[in-house]
Amino acid sequence: MEYTKKGNQLIIRLEEDFNYPVVKRMESLVNMENIDSLVIDLTGSKLVDSEAVKLMYMLLKEGIDITLVNPPEILDKILDILELKDEFKNISIVRESR
Repeated sequence: MEYTKKGNQLIIRLEEDFNYPVVKRMESLVNMENIDSLVIDLTGSKLVDSEAVKLMYMLLKEGIDITLVNPPEILDKILDILELKDEFKNISIVRESR
């Protein structure tokens, strides 16, 4: 996990799946930084698990803007299954070539 901070925006690039161990590291990082916006580059991820969805949900509730870069297709399926599409409608999705 690599990260940079630009003003009140935190940019995190994952070279691994967005799962529980990554969520725990991200929680610590987000709690230490004063941010309004979070960009998560998921280009290197094949999986997003329920703990990642929970983290994003909580951050949205705290008023943090979230942008996902190249999220894996499984995220859409998880949001459908959990019936959370409406809750995540304010997340920006950026699709770049992999």
